[in-house]
Amino acid sequence: MTRFLAALAMILPLLVCAVPDEPREVFSLVPLQVGDVLIEVQLADTAEKRAQGLMFQQSADPGMLLLYREPRAIALWMANTAMALDVAYIGPDWRIAELITLEPFDTTAVPSAKPVIAALEMPRGWFAKHGVAVGQKVELPKHQN
Repeated sequence: MTRFLAALAMILPLLVCAVPDEPREVFSLVPLQVGDVLIEVQLADTAEKRAQGLMFQQSADPGMLLLYREPRAIALWMANTAMALDVAYIGPDWRIAELITLEPFDTTAVPSAKPVIAALEMPRGWFAKHGVAVGQKVELPKHQN
């Protein structure tokens, strides 16, 4: 955990300094089953895409899945992100492990309680509106999970 926090302390200033004039990653859309709801979300499955996330986008729609190859402890923050988000940390069993709320432009890192395989960022209120809760299954049809 100490190494994770040290790495986070080194990387965070670099991400906060990102400027909108830099080339941006292009995200593909993928289907995602969240509980009983089938949606399409942007897929961030590389380090570069996960680092950019929803920064500089004007809307959190259609949402974004930050996907990792192996479960790991992660922390999210809202540098250069203007919209309020709800986030589901997804455990290695592809069930929602926890739900968190992130405020616009807040650079306070919010860590996952346990290692996760993914984080699903959605507009504020999306999970409540669709009755999605901790423990529900998430499926990514085009990827192994």
